[in-house]
Amino acid sequence: MGILAMKPFAGGMIDNGEIAFKFLREHPGVIALPGFDSLEMVDEIVSFYRQPNTVTVKDLKLMENYRLELGKKFCRRCEYCQPCPQGVMITPAMAYKVIASRMSPQVAVEFSKTSMESVALCTECGECVDRCPYELPIPDMLKEHYDLYEQHRAESK
Repeated sequence: MGILAMKPFAGGMIDNGEIAFKFLREHPGVIALPGFDSLEMVDEIVSFYRQPNTVTVKDLKLMENYRLELGKKFCRRCEYCQPCPQGVMITPAMAYKVIASRMSPQVAVEFSKTSMESVALCTECGECVDRCPYELPIPDMLKEHYDLYEQHRAESK
């Protein structure tokens, strides 16, 4: 039986395509279904399949670092939690921690302003939690991301 691996980059949480595909290629019968932003990304993924899959000790360490960093408590951006009855932009707000780790605080704040400002609309009704297939505590995570956003906003002034 084959397995289709959706979101091989964990909804953008894994930023190393080579490591993600080295891991997936270790499992026979798994076919990854990544999303692409450009033709260059397609070429990059195809290039991984033009060479033998050799997983080094360094690769295993990187894979373990991702596993430890992500755990099971991260948004995969599936959007099953949407729409929020209060208008919270859940998916982009749940990505703030990743965005902030890849940009300067000032750029992250400006980039995420609209979605992060919507977090104040959350009434903790729980509809998003009920819809989340990963059973994430979305209101708690939104608060955590909003606190980080506020900290970055204060630093940017």
